[in-house]
Formats: sequence, C-alpha cells, structure tokens
Amino acid sequence: MLILSMAILPGCTEIRFKDNNIQNEEQYNTTKISVASFNIKIFGKTKASNDTVMASLVEIVSKYDIIAIQEIKDIDQEVPYEFLELLNNNSSIQFEMLLSERSGSQEDDRSSQEQYAILYNPELISVMDNGTLFNDSVNDSFQREPFLAHLSVKNTTLDFVLGVIHTKPAAAEDEIAALIDVFNWSAEYYDDEDVMIVGDYNADCSYFDEDDIFELEIGSAEFLWAIPNEADTNLASSNCTYDRMVLTGDIIDNFNGTWGVDNTFSEKSISDHWPVWIELVIRID
Repeated sequence: MLILSMAILPGCTEIRFKDNNIQNEEQYNTTKISVASFNIKIFGKTKASNDTVMASLVEIVSKYDIIAIQEIKDIDQEVPYEFLELLNNNSSIQFEMLLSERSGSQEDDRSSQEQYAILYNPELISVMDNGTLFNDSVNDSFQREPFLAHLSVKNTTLDFVLGVIHTKPAAAEDEIAALIDVFNWSAEYYDDEDVMIVGDYNADCSYFDEDDIFELEIGSAEFLWAIPNEADTNLASSNCTYDRMVLTGDIIDNFNGTWGVDNTFSEKSISDHWPVWIELVIRID
C-alpha cells in the first residue's frame, strides 16, 4: 500500500510516496529529470511577435528537461521553429523538438486545429521515433487527437511513451474517458506499457467534476494522477485543476512524488495556464 505524507512548502505542495521501488535511492546510482506540460494560450504569430512574452516563455520552458506544449495555432507552422531557435539562442542547452501534424483531422474538427510540440534536452533524452497523432478516425472521440512519442532517458533503464492532449472543454468528460483507448493503443503500438499522457485535460470546474475521476478506467489503481485535485493550474480567480499528468506502468515507480505548478507569472499575455511538472528518478545503467 502506498503511504502518503504531505508537506506545504513556500510556493509548492509536495507529496512523497514512501513505499515504492526507489525508496532507497542511496543503494543505486540515479538521475533525476523534470517533465512538464504547458498550454501556451493561442501560441501563434501575434504572440510570437511580442518580444517580452517570448522572452518570458524562453525563461519558463528552459527550466525543464522535457516539456509538452499545447495550443500552437499557426497555420503556416513557422512559430514553433521560430520559438525553438529563440530558445536555443538564449539557453546553454540546445533543445530539440518533436512537432505533431495539425491535430483535428476529422472534417468536423478542422476549425479547431492545433499542433503539439515536445521540447527536450538531447543531452539527457533520446527519441525512439518522430511521434504520431492517435488515429481517431473510427470513433472520432477527440476534437484534437493526442500526440504520442517514444522517449528514453540516456544511460538509464527507462524508456516510456509520452502523450499530449488538449481536450475540447465542452466535451472534456467524454474525451478524458476516451483516453483509456489511447493508453491501451500506445502500450501495444510501442510495445511499452510505461505511458504518460499530459496536457490540458480541462479536468475541473465547469467542464468536469474531478470527483468523478475514480469512476473512469484511467481513475483505477493502475493509473497515477500526478497532479492532484487541489492544484490550481490556471490564472483565473477560481481554483481549477485543468492540467494533468497521468502515468501507468512501471514508470509510476520512477515518480518520486515531487510535483509542482509553475505560478511564477501573472500576465495572461503569456498564457491563462501555468505549467505543471513532475520529477522522475531513474536508475543509471
């Protein structure tokens, strides 16, 4: 049984899992990586032309080893490359990027197309494929199909599938429930049961009753919701846990219980969401 202890720290809530496979870290050589998710509201040409906002985004994104970005809205698909160049010109780390096709491929979804990006530190992370959008053509469960990629942490025992989702707010309940199909498909497609799907789930307030999580298949004991219901992930005055990071498989044992909401900015010109992040501890080969 997992025994939880909670401590409220300045600017951060920390949960420690006391009974897991990495509880005695001193027995092994380990490394830590940070994985984040960030809905950068309407990340298109207008935002990209604002030097102040872009400088803030560079500062925010460069904190993490892996960060999944949602709501890229540039029909010419130039903004993500411009941002990557700006990031690398202002960081000691030369990030690399996996960029999805424009999601929303079904006829009824094309008015809401967006791209996802996964930015990562190549000194720590290897990519095992270029990523793919989930094939949603049969059930049309998602307004914007999730993007999935297979990653590994260099010189360690861990590889895993990282998925990114931005649900349709009005259909959040149905889309969150449908993520079980994405988890199952990902495990089979990549032959890897270590799967993490992050993003703007719209999983709270008027869009979704967070008390219903345990009624979902991805609310069962096989899954870990690393960003808990008490987290506030949006800049509005209401406390809403829209943004989530859900894990399944042995990668749960690599989560050391440390998570956070990066609420270091208050300007909605940057975004109306704060990034959320977790820390993984991985045994070195």
